[in-house]
Amino acid sequence: MPAVMAASAEVGPKAAVHAYVYPNNRVPLQPTVYGVNNEWRQITHAEFPAFAEKMRTFNYKMLRFPGGWESEHYDWATNRTPGWTHVPDVPGANATQAKNAAPNLAFVTRTAPYLDNPTSANLNALANQARDLVLAHGDKVKYWLVGNEWWLQWGGGTDRAVKLRRYATVARAITNRIKATDPTAKVYVTGDWTRPTEFSAIKAVFDANSSWPNVDGIDLHVYSGDDQAQPTHYSNIAPNLAAIKSRTGKNAIFVSEWAATKGHSTDNKRALRSVNNMVLVMHTLIRAGATAMTYWPAPDIAQGIGLVNEESGGYTDLPHGQAFRWMATSMSYHSLQTTGTPDTAASNNTVAKSITVLIPTKTLANQPVTVHFANTDITSVASAQAMWMPNPDTPKEPARITNIPTTLDTANDTITVTANPGTANRGSSYELIRLILRYQ
Repeated sequence: MPAVMAASAEVGPKAAVHAYVYPNNRVPLQPTVYGVNNEWRQITHAEFPAFAEKMRTFNYKMLRFPGGWESEHYDWATNRTPGWTHVPDVPGANATQAKNAAPNLAFVTRTAPYLDNPTSANLNALANQARDLVLAHGDKVKYWLVGNEWWLQWGGGTDRAVKLRRYATVARAITNRIKATDPTAKVYVTGDWTRPTEFSAIKAVFDANSSWPNVDGIDLHVYSGDDQAQPTHYSNIAPNLAAIKSRTGKNAIFVSEWAATKGHSTDNKRALRSVNNMVLVMHTLIRAGATAMTYWPAPDIAQGIGLVNEESGGYTDLPHGQAFRWMATSMSYHSLQTTGTPDTAASNNTVAKSITVLIPTKTLANQPVTVHFANTDITSVASAQAMWMPNPDTPKEPARITNIPTTLDTANDTITVTANPGTANRGSSYELIRLILRYQ
């Protein structure tokens, strides 16, 4: 139990900044947002059981398989990727291993080689392959994602518009074949989240033979950050997803790859600095309607943003993994609207009557932060912790987690903490603070 000071106690020399949580302004927070990508090229079939067990310690609920680019080259019969320029010396997990690894599964169907060579034979072969996958794995696999990043494929050297039409054509054939095989399967087609208008063109190809009702939702890869000069800034997530839903008529959004990446953030943020953005990206996606999500990368192959560090087949926590665990174990049921300074993320477990608040403190220094709860009778603090590092940019190192004091004002339904005090066992910048409060 964290130390709770009297409401009149002094918590810092500065005037507080104020963040606001609205427990009655909520959207569903599905357990399936806590998913990860398999990394078939990096995690061998022998290493996969240890990887899956580590993900269970994060309380993960979804696995995307085979992964990203390997999906477009994957031979399901042999567990190999023939012709892929990044083929590993040792293959990764097979489909049977994947099916036993997580409570929810998303398998990716190939769209290559049709995008490069759009023949009828390739179209039928890919549709038949999807049918066979559903017959073989549909007992456990309910989510089917059609293709991987068509806009970045070679496409026979054609331009983006041609690749879009080819993708939509093969995705239509695959979707229709899957639905004919299993009408309960959930099928998602993919596109670039920064270009909502392209989804109208994809839909038009399906509409040509009235196939769009067979599509259950939209699959997106949201790599985002805090660089306001880029279209990937996380403030663009909500309007872009709203535009995609409006253009497609589909409300089910599966974000099958996402991260707060270094390249989309100012100062090339990594480690705990990147975690501060990660929390806000995830919160924004859920508030915008994401119903399933699978993080990339789980192993730290894009150094500084992975969930775990791998050495000799063993896996240890990294700050992104620690933050993922915090969210997956204490944020459930409903995602809440938040405003004020700093940006925060919050959830409301209406069964346990608990609210979790995450405060990415970024560059605040020895700064009191008062969190206000609208129309809610806060009664106690169940937990108050800070995740910190001596240097928040250090790679390949877990963060420290420390219990912290709070000032609870039950009369006004506020709680105050000090961000980045720079004292013993606390950070001087980029702490991530987690508060869990009870209400009645």
